[in-house]
Amino acid sequence: MNYYIEPIARLINELSRLPGIGGKSAQRLAFHIINMPKDQVQVLTQAILQARNEVKYCSVCCNMTDRDPCAICSSNNRDKSVICVVKDPRDVIAMKK
Repeated sequence: MNYYIEPIARLINELSRLPGIGGKSAQRLAFHIINMPKDQVQVLTQAILQARNEVKYCSVCCNMTDRDPCAICSSNNRDKSVICVVKDPRDVIAMKK
């Protein structure tokens, strides 16, 4: 038995498909989004769409970037004789810090 109207149930379902988001977290997020001012929801929606449309992988190092080659590979300060292998693109930020 579905306790929520279809638009809320659909939002909860889609949010619960995100990694690390279970049913209860999806419900909390859904109700938070529904209660946000419409302009903030539009900003969030645009940020998601922009990230999805503009982020790609660098043709040199496969890091996530919005330009190719990425800022690291195109830097004049980069020592191209040294490489750093990481498991996940998120690890690149940790190494840079």
